[in-house]
Amino acid sequence: MVKKILSLYLIAFLVCPGLAIADDELEEQPRTEEVYEITTIKSGDPAPFDGILMTYEAAAKIAVDKKFEDAECDLRISYELHLQSERFQLQLDFKDIEIHSWKDKYESMMILKVAENDRLEKLILEQNPTKEPWMVALGFTIGTLASLGIFAISTEIVKSE
Repeated sequence: MVKKILSLYLIAFLVCPGLAIADDELEEQPRTEEVYEITTIKSGDPAPFDGILMTYEAAAKIAVDKKFEDAECDLRISYELHLQSERFQLQLDFKDIEIHSWKDKYESMMILKVAENDRLEKLILEQNPTKEPWMVALGFTIGTLASLGIFAISTEIVKSE
């Protein structure tokens, strides 16, 4: 079995030798990044004052960045507020769903309880009255007479002594 797997492995590398003949060196792609040159100048150089000398492109980049700095900040704030609003709306929707599920569960439990109460009421009403109340009364009477008899016998015993 191991020989079969090894032979399939070797055949796969012989059929697809793509990695074996690949170039190791990667061609460098030209940079698309713009380079802005800024240099300092001093008094006595071909400029009449100390300061910074920039190319037109660097000055334009600084001016544009400054101009759109507020707009970029406003966009970032509105984006973050929108995300937060969506998160809160999602939480509210989740709570609404949770409330509806509890309400549905409560209603179904109440339906089951009402059905069980109706079933038990119907079961009680369908029963025929039996002699059980008479039997209870008879048991009460016998118990009362027995206790009175025991009381009378005990008082007789105490008097005879």
